Amino acid sequence: MISTERKHAQALAAEGMVALARGDGLAARKALEGAIALGWPGAPVWVAVASACRLLGDSASRRIALERALELAPTHAATLLAAGEFYEETSVPDRARTLYASALRVLGPRPPPAGLATQADRARAFLTANPDPLEQRIKTAFAPSQLGPSAEDRLFSLSLDILCGQTLPAYQQPTRYLYPGLPQRQFYERHEFGWAASLEARTHEITSELKVLRTGDDRFAPYVEAQGREAGIKAHALRGNPDWSAFYVVKQGQRVEENIARCPATFAAIEALGEDARPAPAHSVLFSRLAPGAAIPPHHGQLNTRLICHLPLIIPERCGFRVGNDVREWRQGELLVFDDTIEHEAWNASSEERFVLIFEIWRPELSLRQRQLVTQLLAMIGGSSTPDA
Repeated sequence: MISTERKHAQALAAEGMVALARGDGLAARKALEGAIALGWPGAPVWVAVASACRLLGDSASRRIALERALELAPTHAATLLAAGEFYEETSVPDRARTLYASALRVLGPRPPPAGLATQADRARAFLTANPDPLEQRIKTAFAPSQLGPSAEDRLFSLSLDILCGQTLPAYQQPTRYLYPGLPQRQFYERHEFGWAASLEARTHEITSELKVLRTGDDRFAPYVEAQGREAGIKAHALRGNPDWSAFYVVKQGQRVEENIARCPATFAAIEALGEDARPAPAHSVLFSRLAPGAAIPPHHGQLNTRLICHLPLIIPERCGFRVGNDVREWRQGELLVFDDTIEHEAWNASSEERFVLIFEIWRPELSLRQRQLVTQLLAMIGGSSTPDA
């Protein structure tokens, strides 16, 4: 039950926001500070106080309110943008640059919420017009024209972005089992796998089988099942939601014979990869559907002893995929191989469905002996694993 005092604080906060919307800084500040005095929590109320102080021309109090908001929520995008705007307006460019850069890192590669779009555009414009001197020298010395599309150059370019504070380093954080000493690589390149070209050459026949499957309304089921297969996935934001759905050919080590009969070419294409495509504890092969306008929120996979493979099949425009600090697009017939224990997310901002074929492989760095030991251990632990996106 909400206490009388909290109800009063909530009412004052609402009153302050209404006053702020009509441009009455004095009434807004009085009501908002009253709400804070009664314990109304969080950074947003302090940002609102700062907005009221801005209307009143009280720069000192505005700064104090914003710094308090930053103390409470140092990674809150709206707070970072509001504080960056203050320091831009008060001619403290170094501070503004730091805050704006942090805000854009928090927002990530996806389009920002509508309420922050204008501020985010302002932050980008400021950073473009006011680059850090060291960053400017580095970017000039290593201009894009000097760096090619190779994996080596991509990794070096990412190292520059991390050095300049434009992105953060990304690390493996498996939710179930960590095998130490494996490389912290977000993506592996297609040419590193001798079987990739032959699999990609079968994209057309695999897509043809998928198109037949799409005609059945009941053939794709929510990827994150309502009952959950693992404790860590039960509370997933898309639990039981058909926006992210799957059609399994192999499900956690078990052949789905009825589905294999519907897409024999797909099954044969993955079977041709041999033991590499059967990592412990129980591999899956599935078509993954992402509905128009849907997004898979940032999350981590369970085991760093495997990699996840995507063979893109039906890819509309405005789809994106991020693993760590590397954002890539799916391109039909071009394999993507990634470590899902590094934070990753996917989105479909188009008006059409997105489909990829997903399967798993052993990490190439693991020897046969290591594979055997991991298989024995995971069999003792029990349970299964789930591929992502």
